[in-house]
Amino acid sequence: MVVAVRCTQTSIGQQSNLRMFPTVRVSFSGPLRQVTPADRYVVLLDVVPVDNRRYRYAYHRSAWLVAGKADPPPPARLYAHPDTPVGADALRKQVISFEKVKLTNNEMDKNGQVSQIIAQQPNVWTGS
Repeated sequence: MVVAVRCTQTSIGQQSNLRMFPTVRVSFSGPLRQVTPADRYVVLLDVVPVDNRRYRYAYHRSAWLVAGKADPPPPARLYAHPDTPVGADALRKQVISFEKVKLTNNEMDKNGQVSQIIAQQPNVWTGS
């Protein structure tokens, strides 16, 4: 089973190895499909472009402005939360926080992948 959660925040990366702010935090409730009590769940995060535009920050306006078309997005990368896999009961009892995830625009880095100066959407996935 795979469940997708679309978060409402966007992040804009400007430098390499940035931490995402605000932090993505999710909690799970309700029934989780569990075939056996030993089933365990992995919680994953990816970051995808919101649109195909590049942005620049206008300090005199204190606003982000469209600055042209964005480069093609890099291949999607999934970041597995370090406290998973966990059982269904443990997953419902805790808040999963991605506060330690680091984002980079270095395509060789195996961590979270973002492109510079584009609006991006974090997504949270879980599967057993």
